[in-house]
Amino acid sequence: MESPAPCKVCSNTTNNRLHEIKEMQLGLREMFTYMECGNCGCMQLMDIPANMGKYYPNEGYYSFNLGLDLRQKPDTLRKLKASYLIYGKNKLAGNLLSIGYKAPDYYSWIKNAGVQYDDAILDVGTGNGSLLLSLFRIGFTNLTGIDPFIDADQQYGSINIYKKSIFETKGQYDYIMLHHAFEHMDEPGKVLQQLFKLLRKGKYLLIRTPVMGMYSWKKYGVNWMDLDAPRHIIIHSLKSMQFLATQAGFELRQTIFDGNYMSLIGSDQYAKNIAWPDANSYIKDKAASGYTKKDIETFKAINAQNNKMQQADQAAFYLYKP
Repeated sequence: MESPAPCKVCSNTTNNRLHEIKEMQLGLREMFTYMECGNCGCMQLMDIPANMGKYYPNEGYYSFNLGLDLRQKPDTLRKLKASYLIYGKNKLAGNLLSIGYKAPDYYSWIKNAGVQYDDAILDVGTGNGSLLLSLFRIGFTNLTGIDPFIDADQQYGSINIYKKSIFETKGQYDYIMLHHAFEHMDEPGKVLQQLFKLLRKGKYLLIRTPVMGMYSWKKYGVNWMDLDAPRHIIIHSLKSMQFLATQAGFELRQTIFDGNYMSLIGSDQYAKNIAWPDANSYIKDKAASGYTKKDIETFKAINAQNNKMQQADQAAFYLYKP
C-alpha cells in the first residue's frame, strides 16, 4: 500500500510504501504502521505513541541494565594499554600489556575521530552510562551523558548523567556520540542542527545506527529485528544519512559497517514469531531456542561478510564539523 504522506527526511511524496511492523523486543506484539520513503529509502513510524515511556521500562530495557564498573580513578594499566593501542604511545609497556588482548570496539570510535584524553565528550542516549564509565577507566575524565528515558540524573565521580534531551543541553563538546540513539529521534534534521551547535569546529560527531535497505531488510523484511517498533522512529538509509549530514552542515567523512550477528538471530526468531523475551528465545535459553552451534557460526560468518561487503544492517557514521 502506498502513502501520500511526505517523508520526514526528504519530503518525498511519491512511491512511499506502508508496512505493518510488530513490537517484539518486549514481547508486546502490538502492530505499528511504518512508511518506507520511495526516494531516500528511510523507514519511519507514522503515528508516534503518546506514552513512549511504556516502551522503555527502566527495569527491562537493555541499555538501562548494562553492567557498571564504578571506579574512583582511571585504571593505570588499562590507560597505559589504551594509550598504546589508540595513540601509539608507551610502546614498550603497551606492547607487552596488549599481547593477546582484543581491544574493545570503543577504542576504534575514539581513534577514528582523533579524540584526546582531555576532550569534552557527550554521549547522547547514554542509558545507565556504562560506556562513559568504560572511557573513564582508560583515562578520559571530561564525560557527560544525557538520556530522556532514565528515571533521574546520576553522578559517578566526575561523570555527569542527565535526564534530558539534546534540545535541553547546552555547552560545547569536542566529541559527540550517538550509539543507537539517532533512530529513536523524531525530526532528524532539527536533531542534527542542534548537534552541530553543540559540537566544536574541527571535531567529530559519531552516529552508530541501523541502516535500512541492506541484507537483513532484503532477507527478513518486516521481521528485521532492527526495525524495533515503535522505539525506532526513523531507520535511516545511506542516502538519508548523507542528505541529513549535508543539510546540517556536516561532512560525512567515513562510514564503517559494524553489524552484529545477534541482529540476524533476532530477525530469524521474529520471522518465526518468537519475541526476544519468550522462553524459547536464544537470549533467554540457548538450548530451548533450537539453534545449534553450527547455526550460530553461520550467522557470525554471514555478519562478517556483510560488514566486509558493506551490506550489514548497522553502521558507524563519522560526521565532521568544518
